[in-house]
Amino acid sequence: MTYDTFVKAMLDQFPFLRAECLAYMDDDAPLPYVAIGAVFIPWLEVCLKAHDVVKVAEACDFLEAVADNGRADSRLDDLIGIEIGEWLPEVLERKLLLSHFGPHTQRACRYHLVRLPNQS
Repeated sequence: MTYDTFVKAMLDQFPFLRAECLAYMDDDAPLPYVAIGAVFIPWLEVCLKAHDVVKVAEACDFLEAVADNGRADSRLDDLIGIEIGEWLPEVLERKLLLSHFGPHTQRACRYHLVRLPNQS
């Protein structure tokens, strides 16, 4: 996966997000930052709020694959580091989310992770 193929990979993995993702684009190809920020993250927030551990784990497995591929594609790495990293302080169910982060996702989001307040 690369930055240029991210949206296709996301929609292949989560086909139920396709219609919503395409609705943001009119006739243009979906943009990775819009796809993850306006579609993937809100879906993941719903999963977190519902404590749907299976879906949270599936989403985090996908993020881990993206972050792993990001080691060879700086734009993909930035996508995760910026979109997911900057979202972390807002996540109400952060402990659940972080419990499913793999090492590559943690690496991509490290700037933001070290700045999070301690959780009890």
